[in-house]
Amino acid sequence: MKKLFRFFGSPAGLAVLVIVAAITCASIAATYLFKLIQTDVEDRLVATLEASIHQARQSLEKHQTLARYWAENPLIQAAALAASNQQSSDSKTQISNAQASLSAVSGIENYRDYRLIDRHGNVILSRPGHDVRRQARIRLPDNLLSQAWHGRTVVTPPFKSGRPWPDKRGRLTENIATMMILSPVRDEHGRTVALLSFELDPDLIFLPAFHHNQIGKTGHTYAINSDGLLLTASKYDQQLRNSGLLNPRQPHAALNLVVNDPKWADTDAQNALTEMAVSLSQGQSGINLQGYRDYRGVDVIGAWRWDNSLGMGVVTETEAAEVYQLYRSILLSVTISIVFVIAITLIALFFYRRKHQHQMSSLHQRDAIINQTDDGFVTIDNRGMIVMTNPAITRLFGYASDELIGNNVSILLPPDERVEHDHYVRHSEIHERKIIHKVRSLQGCHKDGHLFPIELNVTPMTFSHQKYFIGVIRDISERHSYQQALIAAKEAAEEANQAKSDFLAKMSHELRTPLNAIIGFSQLLKMDKLDANQRESVEMIHDAGEHLLALINDVLDLARIESGRMLLSLEAVSPQELLGSLYPMLNVQIQTLGLSFTTEIDVADDCHVYADYTKLKQVLLNLLSNACKYNRPGGTITLRVTTQTDGKVRISVQDSGDGISEKMQKRIFEPFNRLDKTNSKIEGTGIGLAISAELVKLMGGELGFSSRLGEGSTFWVMLSACQPSGHQTDSD
Repeated sequence: MKKLFRFFGSPAGLAVLVIVAAITCASIAATYLFKLIQTDVEDRLVATLEASIHQARQSLEKHQTLARYWAENPLIQAAALAASNQQSSDSKTQISNAQASLSAVSGIENYRDYRLIDRHGNVILSRPGHDVRRQARIRLPDNLLSQAWHGRTVVTPPFKSGRPWPDKRGRLTENIATMMILSPVRDEHGRTVALLSFELDPDLIFLPAFHHNQIGKTGHTYAINSDGLLLTASKYDQQLRNSGLLNPRQPHAALNLVVNDPKWADTDAQNALTEMAVSLSQGQSGINLQGYRDYRGVDVIGAWRWDNSLGMGVVTETEAAEVYQLYRSILLSVTISIVFVIAITLIALFFYRRKHQHQMSSLHQRDAIINQTDDGFVTIDNRGMIVMTNPAITRLFGYASDELIGNNVSILLPPDERVEHDHYVRHSEIHERKIIHKVRSLQGCHKDGHLFPIELNVTPMTFSHQKYFIGVIRDISERHSYQQALIAAKEAAEEANQAKSDFLAKMSHELRTPLNAIIGFSQLLKMDKLDANQRESVEMIHDAGEHLLALINDVLDLARIESGRMLLSLEAVSPQELLGSLYPMLNVQIQTLGLSFTTEIDVADDCHVYADYTKLKQVLLNLLSNACKYNRPGGTITLRVTTQTDGKVRISVQDSGDGISEKMQKRIFEPFNRLDKTNSKIEGTGIGLAISAELVKLMGGELGFSSRLGEGSTFWVMLSACQPSGHQTDSD
């Protein structure tokens, strides 16, 4: 039983239940629908049958009443008495008058013929040219003639006419179906002296009654006698001829076809009758909604009744395929729907199982990762109680899993922090911004009481409308040790760097004193009378001293910048005036290298920048000197000054040199790094750009560049614009 409950609790069991429920509901609905359709069909069949019989009765009663009326007409009575008494003087006149009246009524009612017959069977009068003074050849059951002579108006069932009559096409046809209405003609003493008969086409009676009362396109109402002989017209005459059930020489099925089931046509006649005909042959009524074969061999449903007043059995039938077409369509739709539901259910089950397997695989992988990772995972509820841990937590804190689950998570924190942590948990909605998704460094408390550094990251989670928090804990003891070691190393390096800067500053002062003496004495020597070799040697001494002094000054500037002792005098500086002082210093170098120099000034005449005049001049001189040194022979240098949209002033130096590769661009501001020009003939220390960048930064500006290998480079300085009356300040 447990296995059964477990199975139906699974997705496969649920799918089976859905399929069974769908089939059961569909079956119940189909059964109920079938019963409703059967009830409706039964009511319609019975109503159609009753309407057909009632209409046929009314039509026959109408013609019987008409026959009685004319049988009681004095003209007809006089003609009958005159003929029977052989009163020749009056008989011709009376018969002529009666014939005129009967011809008129026959024309109005579409009767085929009328006759006035005496007791000897002679025809007293008839339609012109029909049997007058002849023995009437009326093939009728004796009981009907007897009833007529005894004073009753009778109607014969359809029978084959003894004379040819026009068919529906107007052609004279023998053995055509006909009917007669007989009414007694009495004398003044009430004795029957003659019979008045009207002969008519049965279709006048039964077509309106039967063929206008039927169900559906295939519905058919007709009459048969007790032997199963079809008495009325069939709508399937042509079909019967095509199938060989009706002789092609016979004009119609009425009175020529016995309603046999074609399947049993070659057997005994009684047994060959259809189910309906067998029932009517026994004078019974019935209804069949399950279906039976009619005289065409087609499955039909029908209702029938033997009517004594008509002397025939009346049946109404409809093909079962038409009646149950709607039901079959609905049943087919239901079946397709069930198959669709089953298919969808199976497909959904397949994808669910695949998704479930994937999820289970993901869960197993997740559990394996969580259980095998070195990071500790702990899940707590909104009260701070631990609901789940992974093995790493037990290794980190020394507790068994059972010792942690159900306890407050503050057990993992130092005792003096537990109260504060409980406050955070109780008011988590207030402190979430400070805690959630934030990596925090804390101290964890081991089971034995010792503390160790941990890193905590908290993530919220909602499950079944319950809020939980997942904490990821990592032991950072080793990293903490490294950090402490790095801090100590950093402090030592900073102290060493400061000592180096102090050393360079002191050494720069010490070196400049002898250099000044060397440069001064070399200048004095140049004033003496020297030969060419001596003058060349003195000039080399002087140039080397100047170069060494510039290098020492650069090193001193770098040391001051690194030690934070660089003093700047910030003021409003005119770029035009500053650039004008640079041109004479560059002319010699530009002319020597054969370079062309252009300027593009696109600022107002009163434009000023906030900078240190001397240091900005040093920076621009360095950039222009580099543009000369690293240019190609006959190259160009363009100096541009423009105002930017943000109000700053941009001073750029563009050269047409070889450019700088992307690999080298990352190292261009490193001190003493000349990139790939170290072994070239171009002089330099590689410290100028580093100093320039730092000086511009101290002035609140930015130094940058762009370069393309083979196309040249552009170095630019961006400074804040200011009013000409800008004040001067000192800054370290």
